[in-house]
Amino acid sequence: MTKQFPVRGLKELDAYLSAFPKNLQKGAVRSGLRQAANQIADEAKLRAKGRLAKSITVGSARVNEDGKISIRVYVDESIGIGFVGYFQEFGVRPHLIGSTGKGEGRIAIRKAKAGTGTVENGVMKIGDDFASGIISHPGHAPNPFLRPALDVKAKQAVEAFADQVQEYLYSKTGLMAPYVEVGEAA
Repeated sequence: MTKQFPVRGLKELDAYLSAFPKNLQKGAVRSGLRQAANQIADEAKLRAKGRLAKSITVGSARVNEDGKISIRVYVDESIGIGFVGYFQEFGVRPHLIGSTGKGEGRIAIRKAKAGTGTVENGVMKIGDDFASGIISHPGHAPNPFLRPALDVKAKQAVEAFADQVQEYLYSKTGLMAPYVEVGEAA
């Protein structure tokens, strides 16, 4: 779902910003993007289940090839149980799992289940239980947390961006930037 918010004063803010040196412009936009991304990340952390919230991260603002500056909110797979973030956001189809030997993989498991191959029967620990052989995992429905966070906090993110750009410019120059007003979603 994409929401559009009427924003008044953005052209004036952009014109005002363009009067400053490039490094000041870049700093203001990066600072504003960080504030906007924090709005989304905080909401996503509230929506994520359990320990996954600790893995939600705000990246660094970067200049894209087209010259636009962007920032991302994402699940860092290297932090905590971040690797399960994708599975929670998008769900998992039913599938087979098994403890395979070296060089074997999911294709070997499917072949063994169909009776056309074999798999080394190792032992797996699932929770507190031990299992061996091929197990049919039922999968699970998606429980999105990032996409809804963006939908819910989009307006606040736009407002946070504009407020932070204005605050940044005031702290660096002592000059007040034009007012930006964000309307309700269309």
